[in-house]
Amino acid sequence: MPYTMRALQIDAPGGPEGFILRRVSVPVPAAGEALIKVAYVGMNPIDAMARAGKINFLPITWPFTPGLEKTGIVESVGPGVDASLVGQRVIARSRFGGYAEFALEPAANLLPLDDRIDLKTGCVYRGASFTAWHALYKAGRLQPGETVLVHSAAGAIGVMAVQIAKDAGCTVIALCGGQAKMDYAKSFGADHVFDYRTADWADNVKAATAGCGCDVIIDGNGGPNAEKNVELTAPLGRIVYIGATAGSYPAPVAVPTLIFKNISVVGMNLAPIEEPPGSAADRAIIAAVATGRWRVPMSETVDLEAAPDLHARLEDRQVMGRAVIRVASDLDAAR
Repeated sequence: MPYTMRALQIDAPGGPEGFILRRVSVPVPAAGEALIKVAYVGMNPIDAMARAGKINFLPITWPFTPGLEKTGIVESVGPGVDASLVGQRVIARSRFGGYAEFALEPAANLLPLDDRIDLKTGCVYRGASFTAWHALYKAGRLQPGETVLVHSAAGAIGVMAVQIAKDAGCTVIALCGGQAKMDYAKSFGADHVFDYRTADWADNVKAATAGCGCDVIIDGNGGPNAEKNVELTAPLGRIVYIGATAGSYPAPVAVPTLIFKNISVVGMNLAPIEEPPGSAADRAIIAAVATGRWRVPMSETVDLEAAPDLHARLEDRQVMGRAVIRVASDLDAAR
C-alpha cells in the first residue's frame, strides 16, 4: 500500500474554486476503524453544503475532504475489528473523506454491497432509494392508489420517489425546473410533470388532482415554493420535509390550519429510522434496485479532478439525478 494518496481538499469554507488536489499521507485506522480504498463517490448536495460551511450536523475538519456516500474495498482494519472485513466490497456513508484514494470509516457503520450491484451504482442507490422509501412509507404513510407530489423530481431522491410511488400504484406529480429536467422525471414514470419556475405551477397541480389535492407531498427543496404545500394537500394528506436545498425552510404551519384542513406536516431524517440491514424492507429495496425494477438515476461520471466543476454545476442546479465521482474505477474488475 502506498504511503501517500491523492486527495481533493479545501482549506476553509468557500466556493468550489478553493479546491486543491494534493498528495497527503494515507491515514491509519485506529481502534474500531476500517481503511477503505475508494472506488466511487456520489455527488451528494451535503458535500457541497459542507464545503461551503453551511452544515454543522456532521463532523468537519479543515482542510476538508468531502465525499460522504462512497463505495470501495476494505484495505485494512484497526485494533478490535474483524480482519475478515479486509477485501470486502462495502458502502460507507457516515463520514466525509471520499474525495481521496483512501478513507477511514467506523467499521460498525460499513454496509456490505450486494453482489448483484456494482461499486458505481452502490455509491448512489442506498442514500437515494432508502431516503425516498422511508419518506414515502414511514413518514408519509403511503397507501396504494394515492396521489403523490414530488418536489425536485429530477434529483436522485426525487427520481427514486417517483418510481417507488408508481410501484405502489400511485399517481405521481413531479415538479422540476426546466424542460430538460421535466423530460428526465417523465422518463422515470411520472404521470404529470410541471415546471415549478412558472407562475401557474400550483394551479396545474390542483388541476391534475381535479381539485382534490395531494395525499403525500415529498419536499427536499424548500424555498418559496414550499409555501404552496398546505393549499395543495388533500384532507388527511401528509407533507414530508426531508431538506431545503433551495436554501430556506417554509414558515411553520399554524395548529388551527392543521386542524381545519385535516393535514399533517412531518419532518424526516433517515439515520434514526432507517430499516436495519437484513430486515424485510432492506432486502426488498435492495432487490428492487438489483433487478432493475427501480432504476438508479446516475446522470454522469467524472474523474476526481473534475469534482470542483461538478460542485459549481450542482449549485447552479444544472445536475440531474446523481452525478458520480470516479476515484478508482477498476476495483470491481479486480474481484
